[in-house]
Amino acid sequence: MTKGLLLLALALSPVILFGQTITDSGTVPQANPESLPVNKNAYADSAFLFMFNASTTFYEVKDQRINKFLAKYGYTPPQNIPVGLRLELAVMPSGKKMVYSINASTIISHQDILTADLSLGIYRRFFETKSLWISAGLALGEHFDRIDLNGSLPPLLDSLAKEYTVNLSLHRTGLIVEPGTKIYWFPVQSKKLQFGLTAGIYYDFDFNSKWRVGYYPQNHNSFKNLRKPTHISTIQEFGWVFSTGLTVVF
Repeated sequence: MTKGLLLLALALSPVILFGQTITDSGTVPQANPESLPVNKNAYADSAFLFMFNASTTFYEVKDQRINKFLAKYGYTPPQNIPVGLRLELAVMPSGKKMVYSINASTIISHQDILTADLSLGIYRRFFETKSLWISAGLALGEHFDRIDLNGSLPPLLDSLAKEYTVNLSLHRTGLIVEPGTKIYWFPVQSKKLQFGLTAGIYYDFDFNSKWRVGYYPQNHNSFKNLRKPTHISTIQEFGWVFSTGLTVVF
């Protein structure tokens, strides 16, 4: 617990520095547009800059209760460290330090639970040189989980499947709160483009709803909730997420 709190404090500490711009010497001078990591002259005619990031993510977050359910009835539970894909599209007002983003992520490693997150983020660059900058901030959004019950079932769900003569699905959603810190390095730069590497560390707070059971009617993509009890407990998921990927600024 102490180790986890220490890591969390490390990830969140940059937020305290939002109002400061730190130079290589460690001093806190007045804002200097020349210190921005993008080419000022190249983007002089642009009111906004755009950034696209594609990252591989590694999740420490786990829900042991649903994992035991999956294993008990012959489904594939998540790996010890699930691997995911995260896409981010961000806009940055030219000459400013704020970054506003929309993020989408999903687990791509093999498992029988479909997981996705969609969030909006706000970050601030608090350390920057010509080719390196670090930002910290917060993302808020929604977390989605879905399990298609096309195998063995507990008695309660098995009776529902026979009653409705359909393949059942389990669904849940919930609020996700994700503070984090990102490091960007741009070794390739031109007048209109920057290309580089990104690494991030986040702490996910997933406030999950109860599991709902239902099905998808033929030729429809909308989930029909049966509003029946599932007797499958849910928990709130908290844990670390690490990412590494490629970033382009244009």
